[in-house]
Order: sequence, then structure tokens, then C-alpha cells
Amino acid sequence: MGVSVVLVTNVGQGFGRAIALAYGQADYDVVCADKDVTLASKTAAEIEELGGQAIPIQADMSVPLDVRNTFEKVFEIFGDLSGVVHVASFESNTYFAKLGEGEFSELIDEDLKSTFLMLKASARLLDDAWLVIVSPPKSATEPHMVAVRGAITRMAAGFEARYNTLSVNVAVPSRPASDPKHDAALVETVLYLGSRGTGLSGHRLYVTLPPPPKDIESLLPEVRAALDSNVRQDDLEASVYDDPDDEDELEGELEAAEDAGDGDYDEDVATINRTW
Repeated sequence: MGVSVVLVTNVGQGFGRAIALAYGQADYDVVCADKDVTLASKTAAEIEELGGQAIPIQADMSVPLDVRNTFEKVFEIFGDLSGVVHVASFESNTYFAKLGEGEFSELIDEDLKSTFLMLKASARLLDDAWLVIVSPPKSATEPHMVAVRGAITRMAAGFEARYNTLSVNVAVPSRPASDPKHDAALVETVLYLGSRGTGLSGHRLYVTLPPPPKDIESLLPEVRAALDSNVRQDDLEASVYDDPDDEDELEGELEAAEDAGDGDYDEDVATINRTW
């Protein structure tokens, strides 16, 4: 096969989107799967804008027919599949004592059932390929989240031991998704695991991520600059206020930003620990 092809699930936002963009920049053909076809299309379009190749697919990975159709479509279009990144990081923050059956069933479907179906399809259709599963974050400590995360890990370990022609690893982020910049350590880990050349298989890797940005980090660059006393305000105005109407809009964002705080965050280097 010439160009490598990767299937990434739940690409609409969060870890899935960041991972899909990274594979696109790494010269993979990326199959962007998500229940929301609009979000899948947006992520695929972003990859194309960055110079990569991508196609969107509407698919719910907790539905057997959707999983089967997704794999069949990939093989129909590309003829092969190098690997799969399944993002099973759905999280329930409800206290265990107050957890309803409906929410628990959704958690099982989104994370555990989808992982089961993806592993099953991979066992049937893939050979000499790799799978990376992104589990719910380690910060999710309610009993139901610990149980689901552990079940994903054990199922992946058992699968890898049984189907030794497939490389299977699980990445466990330290916290929920934030944005591609602050989630870069997880993305880099998945890219590393997404290769037969690493020699890693049957492992669970914990990935420590830096704290997510505070409110000010989500503001426009010119707004952040205006809040910085080291930037001259007249220089800012010369570059920002091309349209008189922009000044009123910017002043409103500045007032909101001042209420939000200073936006400093810890820049600790991310570390990766490996253990079953």
C-alpha cells in the first residue's frame, strides 16, 4: 500500500478531532467517523485545508451495522486500512449514588460497547494493523467510570493476547479534552502508538496533560494582547480597528476578559507512564 490510511472515531470535537488533524498533517489519509456528520465533515475539511486528505463518515460506533458499514466503506474506497484510533472517552460526572439507569446505559454504549464492536470488527477484517483506544480520563474517579475504564483496558489486553497479528494499546489521558495545544501530549502518544514499528502492544499508557486554559486563553489574540501591559495600546488599535464597528466589539470582549482573571497556566512538561 502506498499512502497509509487511518480510521479515527468521534472526530467531531475533543481528542478525536485533535488526533484526526494530527494524522492528516502526518500524511495519512484520514477517515473521519462521527455520529454527527456535520461535525465529521468539518473536521475532514480542516484536514484538507491543512494539506491532508480526509473523508467524513456518519457512524455511531455503538451500533453494529454502523461499525460494519464503516469498515466496508473504508475498504471500498482505499482497499486497505493501516490502523484505527477509537476514542472511547465519554464521561459521566454524576455521583454514583445518583446515577440513573439511562445514563449508565449510555456510558456503557458509548465507551464499552463501542470498544467491543471496534475490536470485533478489527479481528475479523484487519491483519498486521494497529489499534489505539483512548479511554475515559484518569480524573474520572466515580465507581462507574473506574469500572468502564478498567473494562476497556482488560478487554484490549485480552484481545491483544488472542489476536497477536494486531497491535493494540490503550492511552489514558489524565483529564478530559481541552484543545489541540493543551492536548498535544496525548496526540503525540497516539501517533507514536499508531505504528507497527514501535514494538509496543498490549500496554496501557497514562498521559499527563497540562491544565486546560483559563477563560482568557480562549479569547482572540488581539484581546489577549490588549490585556498585556507590555503591548502598546496604540499599536494594537492600528492593527485591529480597521473597521470602526470592531472597536465596540473589542471593548466588550475586554470587559469580559477583565472579569475572567489573568489566564496564567502551568507549562509542566507532559510525562508518560506505562503499566498494566
